[in-house]
Amino acid sequence: MKKLTMVTLITIVSLVLLLNVYNTSATGSNCESEKPQTAQLLLTLPVAYNTPDGATLDLDGNIILSIPNFNNDHLIKAGKIKEASPPVMAKIDKNNKISTWYTFKQEDMHPETGKIGPMDAAFGPDGNLYIADMQIFWSGEHKSRLLRINMKNGQPVNMDVVVEGFIVANGVTWKGNTLFVSETILAHTPATKEGETKPPLQSGVYGFTLAELQNGVIKLTPYSEGAADKHLIVQFGSSNRLGFGADGVTIDGQGNLYTSIVEDGTIYKTTLNDDNKAVLTTHFASNKHMVSADGIVWNAADNNIYVADFLGNGAHAVDMQGNVTTLHKNGDTDGADGSLDQPCEVIIRGKELILVNMDMAWAVPATLQVDTEVDQPYTLSVIKL
Repeated sequence: MKKLTMVTLITIVSLVLLLNVYNTSATGSNCESEKPQTAQLLLTLPVAYNTPDGATLDLDGNIILSIPNFNNDHLIKAGKIKEASPPVMAKIDKNNKISTWYTFKQEDMHPETGKIGPMDAAFGPDGNLYIADMQIFWSGEHKSRLLRINMKNGQPVNMDVVVEGFIVANGVTWKGNTLFVSETILAHTPATKEGETKPPLQSGVYGFTLAELQNGVIKLTPYSEGAADKHLIVQFGSSNRLGFGADGVTIDGQGNLYTSIVEDGTIYKTTLNDDNKAVLTTHFASNKHMVSADGIVWNAADNNIYVADFLGNGAHAVDMQGNVTTLHKNGDTDGADGSLDQPCEVIIRGKELILVNMDMAWAVPATLQVDTEVDQPYTLSVIKL
């Protein structure tokens, strides 16, 4: 009887210990899955860099970051700054030290608007930096451009214009000697009255060869239904809920082109032929948790595409079967702790997924976004891959 009692006691104690271990593991698992932060702070930008956007790597592994400073007027009206900060291109070295890389000169500004809005950027096979210049906040009349910063001995020396006639030049990526540039609004849709359904928004991607870009300024023919400029590679129709369509562009290891539709949180895949012309475009990825799809980048190390969710304050990974995994999401924040604050761009640096927080709440209807206010600090976040 004593022996049985002892065995029973040992059994009960063992069960209690197992239950404690199970409960502890379960609690830990719940805490981990509900952990509010996976994104960390990479860098706090200078106050004068109030609106960052596009990012690319140079040959030395430095990040070249576009600073269009679209928030200037909003911040002045809100009494948060007294004068506008100039648009620049910044450099972030491997130690995350930031400095101004190129300051746009007066002659670089658009001759009619007097402004410049550097967005996504990519170094070409000629060693020069190509930049989308978004002019939509000052004029919607085909004033956006493609710019080139000319390099000499590894340093930027001056800027010239290589393509004119976009409404919203936005994302850029190279495949060989072809540069792809997303046009977020191919044509303005007619105004609708309250309660009326908006017509679909048309957007697309243009393709330019390096030889063309080295042979004088290309002037795009304005798009109209049934007629498009010869450089238009692919066209998309989207919901028009935001009024911004094609955005991020990237190329995978097989040479396929991917385009994100920011307002619909959708990514399309385009198969290209040897001349980098579109052969077939198909729906590639969407997910209820991917509220929007802004900047995208393909990562050779794991064969995934990474996505900045501008409206949802999120970051996602998409495998080559189009399966979406949400890496991180957070609510409204000022980003001081590394939380995402309207991320617009993603870039891979080694095993780091770096996200650029644009923080432009004033430009988006409140009902469509998580972000509510433009606030300091201005930041870049990082997720360890």
